[in-house]
Amino acid sequence: MAQMSIYNELCGVIHVHFPIKKGKKFIPLIIEEGKRAHLNFIILTSHTPKKRKEKFSYLFDIEGYYNDMLIIHGEELDERKKNHLIVIGEKKWLEKNIDEIDKKNNLLKLVAHPFGKHFLFLIKKDYKWEKWQNNFDGMEIWSLLFNWVDKTKIYNIPFRYLKFPLNISSPIEKILKKWDLLNCERKVTGFAGLDIHALPFYFKIFDFKKIFRYKNVFKTLRNYIYLKENLTGKFEEDKEKVLRAIKNGNLFFANDFLKIASGFYFGEKDGKYVCGEEGKIGDIILIRNPIKTRTKLIRNGKIILDENIIEKEIKIEEKGNYRVEVYFKEKNWIFSNNIYIRR
Repeated sequence: MAQMSIYNELCGVIHVHFPIKKGKKFIPLIIEEGKRAHLNFIILTSHTPKKRKEKFSYLFDIEGYYNDMLIIHGEELDERKKNHLIVIGEKKWLEKNIDEIDKKNNLLKLVAHPFGKHFLFLIKKDYKWEKWQNNFDGMEIWSLLFNWVDKTKIYNIPFRYLKFPLNISSPIEKILKKWDLLNCERKVTGFAGLDIHALPFYFKIFDFKKIFRYKNVFKTLRNYIYLKENLTGKFEEDKEKVLRAIKNGNLFFANDFLKIASGFYFGEKDGKYVCGEEGKIGDIILIRNPIKTRTKLIRNGKIILDENIIEKEIKIEEKGNYRVEVYFKEKNWIFSNNIYIRR
């Protein structure tokens, strides 16, 4: 756990799957791989079982601390492939549809791969989100699965495989524009999701480099949460702190395969607030990078600063939503959530 200013920094992954029929075998594996990747938390997001939900209700009981690592279990709902919604905070499978869940404010609701699609096996697959009027808390800006598979075709699979994870590309511009547009209406947290699944046997035999093992994927797109309060070691209390920070947008996300992003800071210069929170005109916000590198400050979707910096203080003179994009060797590396400047 690193320290930045007065904040504790937790590193973890969101949107992790495993075969629920083999949960008792895979969960210990995921925990072990998470430790090897030096994670502070893992958020599991099992797809809703199509039948016999009660048989798999034990998966919610595996939540807890495992050698200082938090394991949280959520659920990924969908409406016939489209409209995938990650819901976290329940202790059982949800019977309600997505529109009914919209009314429940005690849950963390995250839109998964909002523009997700691929044409991998010559059949178009579309998993896009259509319910933009719904009351969700955040959206997956950077999806490892769809980022990789969107550019993967049946004829280039070997090349794409051998280049992974070097060929993780930027989030698509359409997602970033939608995120900025939504934040002009209300707060919407952005996060990175893995959407990793255990490989079926017929794919596993071709994974001779073991590239797609959990421990390797856990070192790619990760989320860093800012916490003012120390963790207590009591699971329910600490789980609530993590979920609340995600809901508030007190986080940045990064491609840690390029370089570990720990130590990045975007907030009020004296630590009065960080990204995800509100400030006012006249405040001085601080951008601090782990290294000197290209950095963009973006206001309401428009670039207002593009410099090579390690640290910079900026006096805010206009209201708006401010977020940061950081590059490593001209590749997207770090994305912050917004600071909301009001009059």
